[in-house]
Amino acid sequence: MTAAIPIQIDAAAEAALTQLLVLLRKSQSPREAAWALTSQAIAALGLEDCVVYLTNPDGQTLTQVAAFGPKLKATGLIENAITLRFAQGIVGNAAANRLLIRVDDTRLDSRYVLDDDQRLSELAVPILRTDDVLGVIDSEHTLARFFTDHHERLLRQMAALLADRLTELQQRRS
Repeated sequence: MTAAIPIQIDAAAEAALTQLLVLLRKSQSPREAAWALTSQAIAALGLEDCVVYLTNPDGQTLTQVAAFGPKLKATGLIENAITLRFAQGIVGNAAANRLLIRVDDTRLDSRYVLDDDQRLSELAVPILRTDDVLGVIDSEHTLARFFTDHHERLLRQMAALLADRLTELQQRRS
């Protein structure tokens, strides 16, 4: 697997990406790969939560398939997983527009969709493979203006690695 987006990262971030790559190579399913990403994102970035949504076969909706933080009920089990349409909420808009979205204060953004609890900042990073949206990585935080350029860079890189693995897994099934 190769990362699609070259970025400058520090040693800790590089170690997190290396560990993620190891876990992704071991993953045997899209869900397993998504769980690997959420665990590494939490550890590497000090996040309160991290959720991976994958695009459903209809190509118009996304469903939560992996989470660390309050949505995690038990290992491998998300409490009240939600499905969003493309363009619904911040996550759906990130998918529909194929763009990273960082919201510094969700109270000021009408796109915010309340999931399990109100949080004040959100970062949604699309998982892209050429023209296809494979999913979205989403993280929320209780502090307004929590997310930084560093969070954006590292989550973009993680999304690129996950996209590579999801593509490999899909090709194996074909």
